Amino acid sequence: MSKIYKRVNPVMPASIQAAAYADTEILFDWHKIDARKVSSISGLQCIVRGTNGADQTMVGIDLFFATSHIPTPNDGVNVSVDVVPTTLGTTGAAVDTPGWFNNLCGHVSIAASDFNDGDLIYLNVATKSGLDIPVNGDLYVAAVAKGALDFRTTVQVNEANFAAGTQTVITLDTKDATLLFAPGDVIHAVDDAVLGTIKTVDSATQITLTKANVDAIEDDDVLYNVSPITLILSCESWGG
Repeated sequence: MSKIYKRVNPVMPASIQAAAYADTEILFDWHKIDARKVSSISGLQCIVRGTNGADQTMVGIDLFFATSHIPTPNDGVNVSVDVVPTTLGTTGAAVDTPGWFNNLCGHVSIAASDFNDGDLIYLNVATKSGLDIPVNGDLYVAAVAKGALDFRTTVQVNEANFAAGTQTVITLDTKDATLLFAPGDVIHAVDDAVLGTIKTVDSATQITLTKANVDAIEDDDVLYNVSPITLILSCESWGG
């Protein structure tokens, strides 16, 4: 076997990020991972963006892994059930929906003390090793907060209202964009209108997108990176 790495960017809606998360609330529901050729997950890094450009006072995060492949006793008819895990519930609220019990295949508890201190200024990173999460079928990950996490921003669009598909260069104000955004970030307005993917952060007040904005955007729309939590999975590969 050989080792490969998977970068996972679950989507957390901008409209939900507009309020701080609390203990027991779902940070992101089941997110499918590209687990082709992967036999197990042996470690991970969890990167958590800050609050309006500054690192957070970190709390714990519970990660749950689920599979689409549910083994069953051989009854002469079925040897497995293949089904996507049902939702945990509404993002930004406590778990309230059952049905995913037999899909579960792993749990990683990341404690507040696992994260680095404030040296990186804008974000925090935790590393977990020695894991053994099996991969058999499609793999999914979800996360629940173990305390207050806050991804709110104040950066705003500083443009006259513009229609979908009209601009790649976007002028901003209120907050220095270089403190919050980076190339590759997918940006939505607080009403979940899709701005697009950042190609470059040109200055404190300007970003350039990889292509023209997807949805119509209004002046003073507050903007969010919809993947403020990134997972980098260390995976054992079947090889080939």
